[in-house]
Amino acid sequence: MYDIIIVGSGPAGLAAAIHSTGFGLRTLVLEAEERAGGIATRARGVSNYPGFRRKISGLRLMEKMVLQAEKKGVELHVSEEVVNLSLLGKVKVVETQRDLYRCRALILATGGGMKGLGMRWETWLGDGVAYCVECGEPFFKEKEIIVIGIVNEAISEALHLTEIAKNVRLVNHANMINVNGLMRKQLERGHVSLIEDFMGKEIRGKPPSKRLLLRHVSRPATKTLKADMILVVAGLKPFVTVLRNAGVKTHRQGCVIVDGFGRTSVEGVFATGGCASTLKDIIPACVGDGATVATCARLYLAYGC
Repeated sequence: MYDIIIVGSGPAGLAAAIHSTGFGLRTLVLEAEERAGGIATRARGVSNYPGFRRKISGLRLMEKMVLQAEKKGVELHVSEEVVNLSLLGKVKVVETQRDLYRCRALILATGGGMKGLGMRWETWLGDGVAYCVECGEPFFKEKEIIVIGIVNEAISEALHLTEIAKNVRLVNHANMINVNGLMRKQLERGHVSLIEDFMGKEIRGKPPSKRLLLRHVSRPATKTLKADMILVVAGLKPFVTVLRNAGVKTHRQGCVIVDGFGRTSVEGVFATGGCASTLKDIIPACVGDGATVATCARLYLAYGC
């Protein structure tokens, strides 16, 4: 029995864990991957983290966070994926492929709900790359947008964006979307430019000059597209289904819906970092969000609010 269980060990999850143990709460962190740290470990150089005069690699920064969390008394389990949640009542039950755990409050810190496409630098969200339209709709207003996807939802998202964006182009990554005649007519009526026979290779630049590098699927040819923002639509991660089955409300693109205190639709369940909004995957922002949500979870445990 734990006071708090945190699912995910990226910057938001570790920051939440460090603060919750600082409040004297018994805390368990569950990480599906073999190594803690999340996608932040892929950063070559982090130059905007407070307290570091020089750049530090994401891997080194996350190693320091892990060491701090363990020194504080956080219990960290890696290679332990959550496969089921039972969230009714005051005691929450978290099931992994290894064991069952119980807690009085649950914090979700799993990162974004969408899968990636394997493009280089696609994971640095909030810097002109997004996976969720609903989470950051104001950022798309009157902007030039590139939607790149492998599932039919990419078409509906592109059409939705035509209502708020200035210009929308849709890249059918490796022609994985079966675009039938009706879909083509819908895209034409919505003035969405469809780009086929190419696959995304790399994302470069910063707003307002994001660039998407494409490679032809059958011949040695490349193409570069420029836009204000790039939306990746690659299907939902399996954990989103676990959340929805447990009654946690999410956006269409899998991000957990939270209020200003990180509270989800289920009492005693909180969400922080990228899983609560795709615009929160900048490391310092995730750390601050994790600390805030841990404080809110402590208040819930102490006062029921």
